Amino acid sequence: EVSTLKDLFGLASNEHDVSMAKYSRLPKRKENEKLKAEVAKEVANARRKQHLSSLQYYCALNALQYRKRVAMMEPMLGYTRGQINFFKKGAEMFSKRMDSFLSSVSDMVQSIQGELDAEAEKMRISQQDLIAVNEAVYTPDSDVTSPSINRNLIQKAGYLNLRNKTGLVTTTWERLYFFTQGGNLMCQPRGAVAGGLIQDLDNCSVMAVDCEDRRYCFQITTPTGKAGITLQAESRKEYEEWICAINNISRQIYLTDNPE
Repeated sequence: EVSTLKDLFGLASNEHDVSMAKYSRLPKRKENEKLKAEVAKEVANARRKQHLSSLQYYCALNALQYRKRVAMMEPMLGYTRGQINFFKKGAEMFSKRMDSFLSSVSDMVQSIQGELDAEAEKMRISQQDLIAVNEAVYTPDSDVTSPSINRNLIQKAGYLNLRNKTGLVTTTWERLYFFTQGGNLMCQPRGAVAGGLIQDLDNCSVMAVDCEDRRYCFQITTPTGKAGITLQAESRKEYEEWICAINNISRQIYLTDNPE
């Protein structure tokens, strides 16, 4: 069951990556708003499916963990009680302390089972809430007209598309997880155990750019004026917050006593 749910979670994650890649390639022209809405709906459905499959997978992992905890206790408890019942003549060898121990083990098993049941019920409620949640929660750029933007950030994390040159005139875009750490921009590919440095942000500049007719692109320039990396956010909110955060970090605001 766990391996099947893991495979389903992997398929849902791949489906989400495909839909996000399709969404990231949308052109900026106004006449494509209908296409944007269709692709955004596809992304929302993929995210809902990924979220639901992840909950089911983690619920199964939790249940397996609980079963492993009682797997050794239950046979031991049954064996000990069986010995007591079988060797009636030797029952006097088992003192009240042993009875207390068996009672304690039994209570522990029941407690673990109760925790498992409570966790399963909690997950069931979470899945029901997930199914009923508004689609806008999963739709990228759903608040494009009036997003709530925090311009005072000194740290930021999330997924961005990274532009890579593959030839003289050819490029590819790779969706990766980025996060800031002090004055550095870090990147962690899927499956990696830790992130790696991709850009020192101190004294860098950041600006919005038009790139391959994609939405929400921005570029980081080194202190020497050399063009650095080009990134693409999935929404206007993420786009503006990343630019503000990188700009704040480049000015070393994070080193002050009161960054805000």
